[in-house]
Amino acid sequence: MRDIPRATGRNRHLLVLTIAGALAILALWFAPEATAASERLLDETDNGAIYVAGELIVTYKEDSSEEAPPDITEILPEQAQAEVADDLPLVNTQVIELPGIKDEASENVREESLERAKEALAGDPAVEAVDYNYVRRFSYTPNDPRFRDQYGLRQIEAPRAWDRSQGRAKVRIGIVDSGIRTSHPDLNGKLISQYDFGNGDSVAEDTEGHGTHVSGVAAAETGNRAGVAGACPNCKLVVAKVDRRGEIDAAAVIKGINWAANQRAKVINLSLGAPGYVEAEARAVRYAQRRGAVVVAAAGNANSTVRDYPAAYRGVLAVASTNRAGTRANFSNKGNWIDVAAPGIGILSTAPGGYTSLSGTSFSSPYVAGVAGLLASQGRGPSAISRRITGTATDLGPDGRDPFYGAGRLDAASAVGIR
Repeated sequence: MRDIPRATGRNRHLLVLTIAGALAILALWFAPEATAASERLLDETDNGAIYVAGELIVTYKEDSSEEAPPDITEILPEQAQAEVADDLPLVNTQVIELPGIKDEASENVREESLERAKEALAGDPAVEAVDYNYVRRFSYTPNDPRFRDQYGLRQIEAPRAWDRSQGRAKVRIGIVDSGIRTSHPDLNGKLISQYDFGNGDSVAEDTEGHGTHVSGVAAAETGNRAGVAGACPNCKLVVAKVDRRGEIDAAAVIKGINWAANQRAKVINLSLGAPGYVEAEARAVRYAQRRGAVVVAAAGNANSTVRDYPAAYRGVLAVASTNRAGTRANFSNKGNWIDVAAPGIGILSTAPGGYTSLSGTSFSSPYVAGVAGLLASQGRGPSAISRRITGTATDLGPDGRDPFYGAGRLDAASAVGIR
């Protein structure tokens, strides 16, 4: 592949002009009427994927991955009503905002104009991919009545696994989610570091409850004669809050993954997702893997074969849900991209007000993340952990791998070598 010179000086200036020129044409394609709307608008693709109106994620080629993408903020606003809304240097990416499109009152005009902008940017030789800033959502369904026990841990044979490995405090599980209730007695001793990407500060206080619940499934305090147990009793947590009042987008997820990887997480759990491939998000997953993390994600709750991301990215362990009877949960997504299944109905875990039971693939995924923590504590790397989890799963449904359970239901005891 021909190298694209984008490092410094004249080459970078030429690239800026190239992108600026492409976007300058876009200014002629729309003449938006200003609106007073201050809310974040969301639009939808033909196949139902939701994205942030007037925004694009521009991922540059990796030949110059040591350099940040070019600074185009001084040229684009005047020539094409565009600006850089966010920089994601670890994946050589920028989030481009086009206020002229964002402020357009007509949804059809917004969608058509953004598509033309996407095509124009994709034609630049320095650009690897241009994607919509797809909205990600937490993967949970309405609450079932509270259960007084944690059947899921017994179903995956966690107590037997703990005879071999209870995890190690040096192993960190990254929770990229809605934050964590920092004062919760079953979690406050497990938290190593935290960051809120919405507020830009180091307090990831959970206002939704989702991240607190996920954190408890993966690694709640265990053996403390109170509350609930976690799948990896001795693992610690690093928590990235990536939602803003319950709303998440791909750009925030990218930042959360990168941050967790840089916090030396050996496991990163993503209990969120939606349709819509984003190259920069896939690249963030690869970055985490290169940093030594196995990435685990919820497969989604739409009872659909449409791929949810980030679960469907290559190398991510995509986790479907089973019910109390050990069969497929009726909401769980399906397809040849599913890797493994774990309990996901009525999962009792930590909550901001104490404890509650929730259902969804969001709460299946941290079981797998917790067991991955047990395996990381045995010195296994990301690829070995993934192979171990899928290779020791209990086969369910049709013989062999299938679209409902993947390799089967998670078996913690077999995974850590207890049998």
